[in-house]
Amino acid sequence: MRRSRTALRGAAAAITAAGAVAIPVAAGTAYAGTGQIPYQCQIFGTRFDYNATVTVTAPAAAKVGDEVSVDVDFSDLPGVAPLPVQKWTTSGSVTVSGAQSGTLPIKAPERTGPVPAYGPLPIGKVSGRLTLSAPGDVGLAPAGLSILADAGAQATIACTPVTTPAPLATIKVEEGGQDGPDASVEPPTVVQGGAFTVSGTGWRPGAADLTLCDANGAACEPDDLTGVTASADTAGRLTASGSIAESAAVGARTLIIAQGAVTKRLALTVTEKVTPPDGGCGDKPASECGEQKINLTVNGGPLTMSRQPGEVDLTPVTLNGTEQNATGSLKDVEVVDARGGTTGWSLTGTLTDFGSAAGTKIPAGNLSWTPRCTAGPGAGTVTPGSAGALSTTTAATLCRAPDGAGKITGGTFTADAGLDLKIPPTTGAGRYTAILTLTLS
Repeated sequence: MRRSRTALRGAAAAITAAGAVAIPVAAGTAYAGTGQIPYQCQIFGTRFDYNATVTVTAPAAAKVGDEVSVDVDFSDLPGVAPLPVQKWTTSGSVTVSGAQSGTLPIKAPERTGPVPAYGPLPIGKVSGRLTLSAPGDVGLAPAGLSILADAGAQATIACTPVTTPAPLATIKVEEGGQDGPDASVEPPTVVQGGAFTVSGTGWRPGAADLTLCDANGAACEPDDLTGVTASADTAGRLTASGSIAESAAVGARTLIIAQGAVTKRLALTVTEKVTPPDGGCGDKPASECGEQKINLTVNGGPLTMSRQPGEVDLTPVTLNGTEQNATGSLKDVEVVDARGGTTGWSLTGTLTDFGSAAGTKIPAGNLSWTPRCTAGPGAGTVTPGSAGALSTTTAATLCRAPDGAGKITGGTFTADAGLDLKIPPTTGAGRYTAILTLTLS
């Protein structure tokens, strides 16, 4: 996820964190803790309470260098949408504390409904992967949650804990002999129906699982692999083999090796199985006719954004005792999706209040934008977000490219927006500044 901060100058509420927790319980090699976390959520101008039952699951123990899975399971969100919700995507974060600290992004694949109007919205499991960097106890606590819902128009539901939650799960991290388990796949490019082998070191003795996913490690398809065997011996040497299903999607893919909560991702390219060329030579002798097969490998790139330099200056106003408007336009933002996959993206924004040197403010909600989105030559579909007011807490969509539904997405896109700021008649004179944060995910 990438962020860009833009200063808005012209004539620009915070929510604190939350949480009540229950004591976690260890179960086998997994550590699952459940608690009641009170959230305050907002959709557009409506706020509502969400008393979530949250379970955080992670390994009870691991080593430095291990990449572990962290699953956060949320109870249903109260029904607030006045229209049936057709599909929704959930993302959020987990606060990491103790031997290492930071924020772990979590995300769930897009879910589809419909969910009836005012019906509870299922959230379920939202997951992320954490690389352990230091020995000691590492605590995991649920933090913010964001649901991008589509009910004919898109709306973001942003939820923030009312108080800072305590960790619901703890990983006991020991010193590792190396930076986590190692693995490699041969060959790195496999034709549909072709076989591959995996070898590695540093694994725990026992069975392992293999899954083939898209280039980003999401949209995993269990049926894309056949005849899989995978296990590590008592010395930690991993041996695995399998075949790519003839129906597997071609292109850049990710082979995920999982052993409990420890995972390793390997890049793997799947090529299309084609009938060997018989061309026009037929039964002609080689001295009279020859054929050559030409191959091409296309490697996926990143999802990035950049913006036109400079600040946004809104039109100046002179107070006259009535509400006035200052207008302007965002600096152009360019999004480049070179991943070569089927996953879409969204570009969203939040805004601080406008403040002046004298301490007077203009609320962020006084600024409205009208998003504009343009797809470059040959690029996929892109749609603008809804026109409306910005917020300090609820991310508004500037532009969005939907998932490809089996088709490759990508290309270069340009996003901007017209801006309109309402200046109350009671505004103090001076120069005001706000910060717009744009997030690409």
